[in-house]
Amino acid sequence: MAQIINKVLVLLIGNVERLEELKPGDHIYTYRRYGLYTHHGIYVGEEYVIHFTRTGVDKTCLGCFCQEGEKVHFLCSYAYGRPLLEYWLRRWGTCTTLPDTKLPQEVVNRAWELHEGDGFGEYDLLNNNCEHFATFCRTGLQASAQTAWASACGRKIKEIKEWAMEFLQTN
Repeated sequence: MAQIINKVLVLLIGNVERLEELKPGDHIYTYRRYGLYTHHGIYVGEEYVIHFTRTGVDKTCLGCFCQEGEKVHFLCSYAYGRPLLEYWLRRWGTCTTLPDTKLPQEVVNRAWELHEGDGFGEYDLLNNNCEHFATFCRTGLQASAQTAWASACGRKIKEIKEWAMEFLQTN
């Protein structure tokens, strides 16, 4: 029974991490705004996280990463290479079907390079956010499960609007 409960909890909230289980290069996240979304970063060791915010690529202590105002959130590990069914069943922003292709030290080096050069571009909630950053460090691809659906809807709305404008101009 405990195994079933644990599997349901993992589907709902993700894999909760303990400090002693963290390894440099881990893609971690914590919930924000009462669980409405997740905030992502790369654990670089010595209780520090590099993450992407509206102000750029920042380094912060692990405790600060988990804190939102007075509330301290639990820390979770992002899962790579998940089967499609699991990906669709789990909360968005907690896993991906993408394979984990980089060695831990490569991930840490990439995060440090982006931090030192502040080279991840301008923050954009839908197209260039903290999940894009952490996924990029781990795989070399920018992806965000949290915003993929919203981005796709936005693109479709833009296409429809452009089609409607062309239609109105030609008729």
